[in-house]
Amino acid sequence: MSSVTGNVADPVSAFCSQVADALGSGKPEAVPDETLQRVLTAAVRLYAAKSEDRARELAPFGEQPVNATEAVTAICAIMRAADLNFFDLQMWYRRGERE
Repeated sequence: MSSVTGNVADPVSAFCSQVADALGSGKPEAVPDETLQRVLTAAVRLYAAKSEDRARELAPFGEQPVNATEAVTAICAIMRAADLNFFDLQMWYRRGERE
């Protein structure tokens, strides 16, 4: 199990550093679209799988949360990609309110 963590930590740190540099310099295009798509796809799939059988919703962000604009931008793009509308979202919304 620790081998997975050891193999993942360096690429994750490298990716996060690349993103921080790109955003800090005002050049988000420095991170290739395909790289972002692969990372986002993997993260969303893993988040959904890990959230499935938990008593409480898994917090999606750690020490560096996103702001409202960033969240809504991603939410809208994900909804369009999954062909969801706000009615669909409403049906799933309360699912995260497990106790």
